[in-house]
Amino acid sequence: MSGGAASRHSGAVAPHPVVLDRRLRELAALGLSALIPALLALGVTVAFPGASVVLVLGVVLCLVGIVVLMMSPRLEITVAILGLYLGMLDGPVKLSIGSHEVTAAVRNVLILAVCLGVLMRIVVRRQSVRLPPLSGWVLAFTATVVIEVFNPKTEGILKIIGGFRQQLQWVPFFFFGYLLMRSTKRFRMLFILIGVMGLANGVMSAYQTELTPTQLAAWGPGYHNLIFVPSEASGSGRTYTSEGVARVRPPGLGSEAGFGGGVGAIALPLCLALMATSRRRKWVGVLLALGAMLAILTGLGRLQVVGAGLAVGSFAALAWLAGQRVTRVIATVLVIVIVAIPVGIVVVSLLRSGTFKRYERISASPATATYKESAWKKIPQYLEADPFGFGLGSVGAVGSFGGKNTQLLEGHSLSSETQYNFIVNELGAPGLIVWVALSGYMIAFIALGMRRVRDGTLAIMLAATFAPFIAIFIEGFSGPTSASAAAGPYFWFVMGVASYWFAGPGRSALSNLAPGAEPRRSTLAGAQ
Repeated sequence: MSGGAASRHSGAVAPHPVVLDRRLRELAALGLSALIPALLALGVTVAFPGASVVLVLGVVLCLVGIVVLMMSPRLEITVAILGLYLGMLDGPVKLSIGSHEVTAAVRNVLILAVCLGVLMRIVVRRQSVRLPPLSGWVLAFTATVVIEVFNPKTEGILKIIGGFRQQLQWVPFFFFGYLLMRSTKRFRMLFILIGVMGLANGVMSAYQTELTPTQLAAWGPGYHNLIFVPSEASGSGRTYTSEGVARVRPPGLGSEAGFGGGVGAIALPLCLALMATSRRRKWVGVLLALGAMLAILTGLGRLQVVGAGLAVGSFAALAWLAGQRVTRVIATVLVIVIVAIPVGIVVVSLLRSGTFKRYERISASPATATYKESAWKKIPQYLEADPFGFGLGSVGAVGSFGGKNTQLLEGHSLSSETQYNFIVNELGAPGLIVWVALSGYMIAFIALGMRRVRDGTLAIMLAATFAPFIAIFIEGFSGPTSASAAAGPYFWFVMGVASYWFAGPGRSALSNLAPGAEPRRSTLAGAQ
């Protein structure tokens, strides 16, 4: 046997130089991702000798996560991790430690890490970049925020940073939606991911209904503030009385009361679509849909219940626009209702007596509707007082960032109880015009786009994906949806999905896309 033949049979074939180079770069990246956090953790230990082991480990894990998000070439994985954090970990992290700016900024650092990873890969590969369709709307809204830097009522650099974070933190999800949602397989992954978030929030909210306000407040300083510090809407703590016993509206896995219900309202039409399009393992969709319904009901908020109804109705309407027989959607809804009735009876019997009494109180009392009506009436007053808004960081979660907010109108603090009050206060008339025009345009754009979809499975999936967007727009008349860690990212994410399928490369595949197939990638998609 010749030497060449011996070497071929010996199994000691040297790897290809390209493969070897890639492996070396992966090992270097892995070593870097472990070395940098270790050095920073050592720095924390030296600078703060009294720091607990838990704090140091938390810093290490956080830093490792940031480096991994930056270095990973799998954008679908990094965005999934980011979504799971927002839907299941962001709230407990903030409320357990306290509503401090450091903990509130963690999610922004994670988003930035994912974005930097995409940009680094573009630079390394020397790729040309073309902005997705509909980017003009994104740039127009961003411009209204940037203009506020020059507003005399924007009080300093910290207010600018806070305002940018509050208004623009979810914008990158537009690009994530455009880059990722390119096949029916990806849609199923999205539905399962958000369905799991809804189920987890439903289970946690149900558990929290069993706790007294004092017991839940003991989970951390943030929980205490959430429950007992007076809210802007009611002027009192977020508790209510049922059968003579103090109760609390559960936050689930979020940082605001009713967060779980908000996640469930988004997840429900997605889970119904999963049921309608699955040939096997329909029980997964049924389980996740029941979890979403549990999250909605135990969120104890009228807005979330109404939003879920709007989302399901929009789902059926969009499917009809695509030429699909709504009997398929209606049959799916009937199935989940039939299953939910006995399951609901069991759940209600297991929960504390009087858990759902809050629904009777909010349906019988006109106070909430009256308050929202008074908030709407303030919008013309705000625009008359200052057409360009009261400056960045004047309302919302960052109102106290960089100093306590001093903006008053007729001796009263500014109201941000609806999405439109929220926009007007910080961005004035330009921001309100762009936001309303963008939302209205997107709804019309989606409705017209659905009429071009001919693939049945894809039509159902797109209808379910876009349905919560319509519900979020309507919910904006009762709450600041863009500030929510559930509705905010989803709003921009859906815009990216619509950009790809109705104006981008996916448009040509609407009528002939086979299940699981993926259309050609655009130049920007290579950054994944």
